[in-house]
Amino acid sequence: MDVTFKGIGSVAFFLAFTLVCRGQSVKPDERGLWKVWCAGTNSAFEAAESLEACKEFTAGAPKDPFVVVVSGFAAWHYLKTGNTGAAVQLFESMLVAKEPATVIQKAGDKMARSWLTRLDREQVALALKKIYLRDIEFPASLEALKTLKNVPLPPMADRWGKPWSYRLASAIEGMAAHRYVLESGLLGADSDLKKALKRPYADGLQLRAVRMVSGLTDTVELKTDTGMSLHRQLGREVNNGYLVFLGANIIVLSDGNHWSVLPKPR
Repeated sequence: MDVTFKGIGSVAFFLAFTLVCRGQSVKPDERGLWKVWCAGTNSAFEAAESLEACKEFTAGAPKDPFVVVVSGFAAWHYLKTGNTGAAVQLFESMLVAKEPATVIQKAGDKMARSWLTRLDREQVALALKKIYLRDIEFPASLEALKTLKNVPLPPMADRWGKPWSYRLASAIEGMAAHRYVLESGLLGADSDLKKALKRPYADGLQLRAVRMVSGLTDTVELKTDTGMSLHRQLGREVNNGYLVFLGANIIVLSDGNHWSVLPKPR
């Protein structure tokens, strides 16, 4: 993997402030996060103003619980713009070292592990390419990576500690294997970094919050673009909109890859 470390100084404060805010009890700045979200959605989270909004929030509220959300925005921006080194540092700052963790921290940890796993997979793919150039075929197992000389061994497991799922694809007995499938057991077909980055930010979270559900604690009814209703309870992890924060004015969702910030329904 070609890791770019340009502009690492601009990300250093994210790391320092993220460490500071661990374990602190601070009232979340809902207005500030909404401002960052609007700056991001106005520029598809790729333009400079999106990153500047993230920096401004973190500098102004280093102990805010939303720093992990803002760090996720900034890390994705860095990935999209090619600054892989800065993205890695931010994602690693989002990892939870030990319990207990808040709902937002747990969601941030999963998000970070997902993207770091995709980045690690790129290293494995590069090593497999070296095997292919040497043998004119891909190996039957990843154990062959250990035979490469003067090449660091790439990660042999994903960021959850599970070995990669690897198999040859369309290999005919007696013929060279020219294709393979390499996946994280948890991410499955969503393991490929390039494909994941092609999706617009929060494309899997195109939802609107319509009402609080009476009779159910901390539960919000959401609707998709097609009008389908979904109920999401705070802290209960499901697909298509994991509710990680329910405040006075906003809610925060995660799909494991992106965050989404919505006005709280009345």
